[in-house]
Amino acid sequence: MSVRAFSPRYGWRVCVLLVGAGLACTGYLLARVFVLLASSGLATHDLCSTLFGTGCDGALLDRRYWILGVPMAGWGLVYFVALGGLLALARFMRGTFETEAILAASLLALAGVGVGLALLASAVVEGSPVCPLCLSVHAISLLLLLALRRTSRQSIAEQLRLLRAASLWLIRPGTETPEPARWKLVGFASVALLAAVAYQWVYVESALRSPPPARPPDRAAVIAAHRGAPRLDIPVAQDDPHLGPLTSPVTLVVFESFRCPACRRFAPTLARIRDRFGDRLLIVYKHYPLSTTCNGRIGRDLQPGACEIAWAAEAARRQARFWPFYQALFAAGADASDAAVDEACRRLKLDRARFDADRRSDSTRARVAADIAAGDRLEIPGTPAVFLDGRLVSPASFEVLEILIRDALGAGSTKRGRTITDLGREVKHDRPSEGG
Repeated sequence: MSVRAFSPRYGWRVCVLLVGAGLACTGYLLARVFVLLASSGLATHDLCSTLFGTGCDGALLDRRYWILGVPMAGWGLVYFVALGGLLALARFMRGTFETEAILAASLLALAGVGVGLALLASAVVEGSPVCPLCLSVHAISLLLLLALRRTSRQSIAEQLRLLRAASLWLIRPGTETPEPARWKLVGFASVALLAAVAYQWVYVESALRSPPPARPPDRAAVIAAHRGAPRLDIPVAQDDPHLGPLTSPVTLVVFESFRCPACRRFAPTLARIRDRFGDRLLIVYKHYPLSTTCNGRIGRDLQPGACEIAWAAEAARRQARFWPFYQALFAAGADASDAAVDEACRRLKLDRARFDADRRSDSTRARVAADIAAGDRLEIPGTPAVFLDGRLVSPASFEVLEILIRDALGAGSTKRGRTITDLGREVKHDRPSEGG
């Protein structure tokens, strides 16, 4: 790129575009957090799944990334609001604030890059999947830091001298404040007030949408109840939709229906569990639509159209797109209509002719029927029905599942309670895989 493109004039434009992009990304992530908090489910379109093929919901709801009652997405919004305020000072009050405001924005951007690297390192160390849109925000911070450097009319040495002079002035008690410095303090105080207002708004909105704090489950009681439940044999085929290696030490089997509101509310919990335990946990999906069209155990049609959507999901699995389809359908809302199926096919770029043929095929219907028969043998009480190493988990809250999975990992689960089969034959799996 030419030097002209990096001139201060063009640097301003790049800075404005980057701050706008940062506000858009963090604004979307914060809106997503609000939706998840309010509905406990995937009630809106998930941009992360569309752009990157994986959702960010587990990371967004992870309380480890909340500070002072505000999620990291909210702090990101406050961060870009403050940067925007500093750029506005520097741009529109050049003679008074430009040098100091650009220096302050550079320091804030440097802090943002440092926080981003720390969060990324933490995720890598803990083995947690990284939120791709959050990673984009960190990249924006780095690009903004570089753009601010190009925008500044001072060298790094001059900026360091200015920073040192300002530091000495601030720590000297009793020094008379020059008139220009007072106005600069007013300007910076205005930006600080703007950031404080943004933080207060995010804090209040997060508090209003958060459920009341629940009493933490009794760990010993949860483990004792689970160990006392009967262990059932749940066959798991290698081509079942699954997340994690089939050789994982702990297995979670979930029977769900795409027309089930409780299943839609459970989806974020499943995402958080996946984020928390990664490849130490095998998650297996089983179809159990509550519709008389394909489920003879149901006395009346509780979820009309649920069988048709299960067949469609199986057709998506045959094109290795089950989990993106799962995300898209639950994101479509309670109805999961034919229009939602069509939109999911379009966004996931499925081979439509093959998809339509597969969802009408006898083999697809037989596959869903086999899952339903397995649910019938287990006499599942409803959906979602969650089994951890062959034992039913109720209630299947994130807190309860985390306690039980950690206990199973500590005890060295032997994978009893499930059988890996392929057309009736036992098979071995030497490498991790992700079904669908």
